[in-house]
Amino acid sequence: MHEELFRKIGLTEGEIKVYLALVKLGETTIGPLGKESKVTKSKIYDILDKLIAKGLIGHNIKNQTKHFIANNPKLILEYLSKKSEELEQTQQEATLLVDQLSLLRTVQQKSIAEIYEGFHGLRSIREELLATLKKGEELLVLGAPRIANEKWEAWFLQFHTRREERGVGMRIIYNPNTRSYGERRKQFKKTHVKYFPEKLAIPNWIDIYKDTVLFVIVNRDPVVTIVLRDKSLADSFRYSFEIMWKSCVD
Repeated sequence: MHEELFRKIGLTEGEIKVYLALVKLGETTIGPLGKESKVTKSKIYDILDKLIAKGLIGHNIKNQTKHFIANNPKLILEYLSKKSEELEQTQQEATLLVDQLSLLRTVQQKSIAEIYEGFHGLRSIREELLATLKKGEELLVLGAPRIANEKWEAWFLQFHTRREERGVGMRIIYNPNTRSYGERRKQFKKTHVKYFPEKLAIPNWIDIYKDTVLFVIVNRDPVVTIVLRDKSLADSFRYSFEIMWKSCVD
């Protein structure tokens, strides 16, 4: 039971054996510790150094001999707290790395068309979209099927929160049966919403941004996302969007 919990917090098998042996023995030297933990002398010094670095044990010198002792068990919680902070920092650094790699991928992208299957593919390409857009730029969205909101509304709201934080605007033309979701989008300052006329609905949705058009086929299982990278195509869709925007209702 103890061993499994220590594994979960990141201790190695050797570290677990040595730490538990110290808890049992109290203050002790290398000889008794090695015997109790069943860890060889060639490995135990390295393990002790690691446990000291983690703040789980301490040592002192008596009669020119080094003695080791397990620290207050409450320090395990401090160790976990430190690991949590380090993990959060690593996650932030990983997010920056992903953004940089996504931008590099976009710059080096040679293919005109790409197809992604499943929600993870959709989320991945939309995260790339967000990393590509800069402050003051705009995302155009044409058609927003209700089923998409019902499936992924929590992710959509998170996406739009981060989009607004980046200073990226959005105009979206919703299907008439998705007004409840559209009105929620109006709470975002940089988001403008209109609706297709009644009885007119697009079963899928289209994102238009920079030199890219993204088609999401929602009524497929798994969902299919098609990305076309072509300036003239993106300009054509942008022009069509502007015409529809003028004719749609608030």
